[in-house]
Amino acid sequence: MLPSQYLSSLTLAERLYRQQPLLAGQIYSPEVLQFLRDGVIIFPQVMDPDLLDRMDSDLDDLPALAQTSLLHGMIGIDGKADHYEAKVLRNLPKLGITDLRQAGPGLKLNDLNRYFDSARDLAFSAPIIRFLDELFGSAPALIQSLTFWKSSEQSLHQDFSYVHHHSRLGHLAAAWIPLEDISAKARPLVYYKGSHLLESHQFYDWHQGGILASRNTDPGTAAGYGQYLDTLIREQGWTPRIYLPMRGDLLIWHGALIHGGTPMGDASLTRRSYVCHYTAAANHRAMARHRVGEGYDFSEPPSLPESMRPRSLPSRLVSAAGRRMKHLFREGRTHA
Repeated sequence: MLPSQYLSSLTLAERLYRQQPLLAGQIYSPEVLQFLRDGVIIFPQVMDPDLLDRMDSDLDDLPALAQTSLLHGMIGIDGKADHYEAKVLRNLPKLGITDLRQAGPGLKLNDLNRYFDSARDLAFSAPIIRFLDELFGSAPALIQSLTFWKSSEQSLHQDFSYVHHHSRLGHLAAAWIPLEDISAKARPLVYYKGSHLLESHQFYDWHQGGILASRNTDPGTAAGYGQYLDTLIREQGWTPRIYLPMRGDLLIWHGALIHGGTPMGDASLTRRSYVCHYTAAANHRAMARHRVGEGYDFSEPPSLPESMRPRSLPSRLVSAAGRRMKHLFREGRTHA
């Protein structure tokens, strides 16, 4: 995707704000206007405490990996190189990790909304859906959720470069939900207000003018991305902001906002958080099949072990026929 294609896919709200700010001011709420100006907005104490308690209860079974169920052992993981290679939760003990609270920074649990009702309900909480519905001019659709036990320590980046498995890249926003009060020593989120309002010449060139990264990106190009953002921040005079939320707060950021995870000061401290990425549901063919309340769920379904997957009638008949043939073959050998 080229910068011009990204800019043409921006929400109507953002295009109006960039081109006719006075008109945008007459149409949109103060909250959306603040988001369009800053690329981020914080809503203090809007998340339902009972829902957060339900999420806590569901997560209680995960830290001690020896007690994790077969289904939960298939939860996808990502993060640093060894986490990515492990792929699923049940493989973490192979890395010497038997308790998520002992794991280092960077570990992500993918799409818990597909495994826990509490995570799904949290992703579709009314404060998130109401805000994104106005911003997108469409019901929002969840495309990914990530759960962290500790700081991501992820270097500065913009989400659109990495989260691009949806068709309208300019319609991308993320909700950051703290699952506990976050200490400064746990190394919280850092972001740069206003850094989302890029012009076409300010996008990083990942390959032949394209703005999207991939796992196959040349290491030199990937390394240059961070240096490029540092230079852009310095040239624009953007200053870092640290997010130290309380449990119950909500932060929503723009898909182009420059942000990252700061290095941990105390490796023993947790920084449990739930991050959800959204796009606009409008014009997506999957709409009719993935309605959840006032939004849509486009995230990937859980990857179940073969023994737990529902099987169609044809596959069961084929398996039965195979077992019957093996039985007849064994009988024939016995009689011979």
